[in-house]
Amino acid sequence: MSPTPLLLPGQAAAPEGPADMTMMYVLHHAFRRDLRDFTRAAAHTATDDTPRWVLLAERWSLFTHELHQHHTKEDEILWPLLLERVRAASDAESERVLHEMEAEHAVLDPLLTAASAALERLSAGGDVRAHDLLSDSLEELGEALDQHLGHEESAAIPILHRYVGGSEWEELERTRFRPKQSLAQARQFVPWALKGLPADAEHRVLNLGGPALRIINALGRRRFQAQEAAAFGAA
Repeated sequence: MSPTPLLLPGQAAAPEGPADMTMMYVLHHAFRRDLRDFTRAAAHTATDDTPRWVLLAERWSLFTHELHQHHTKEDEILWPLLLERVRAASDAESERVLHEMEAEHAVLDPLLTAASAALERLSAGGDVRAHDLLSDSLEELGEALDQHLGHEESAAIPILHRYVGGSEWEELERTRFRPKQSLAQARQFVPWALKGLPADAEHRVLNLGGPALRIINALGRRRFQAQEAAAFGAA
């Protein structure tokens, strides 16, 4: 039996079902949180504060890397698997939802590109126009990503529960979805994923990961927190 579904701040839904979606929801929380942090930082960082923009651009690369990894695995593994099964069941409504998931990913790509370009200009000593473009891109991206994640949580996760069993999902997460990381990468990824989680949710994730995850988090958290403070500052 899967645990009670995790419902995190900002999350649209946590449907009941056999698959344990804890890590999916933790990543969704991290993506929403990062965009809020970047939006605040863009509003509070002076256009000519080039050293801060350099740090923000470096931090942005972590966000975009993790989001790209997440969406690529959905596009290449999860949606095709579910599409095959819903088509076999002649489930037209579920097929429609899965096509919408793919289309929403495509909407996000140009917004991410625009924000990345604006950050690159600012980190090279950008102008007010680049700052305005970044603020506009982050606002639009935040709305689009939140809409997509909420749609996925409320409409696509129930499809996963219907067509993928708990043990199969656990195997897929273990063999296809978990990133292959060096220790240095894991020391950054784990505290990034846990940042801002309610205490009970963090405890749950660390219990799922066992002693190894706790050790990695302990090794990486202090450095990650220092990097966050340097990039985001008081924002």
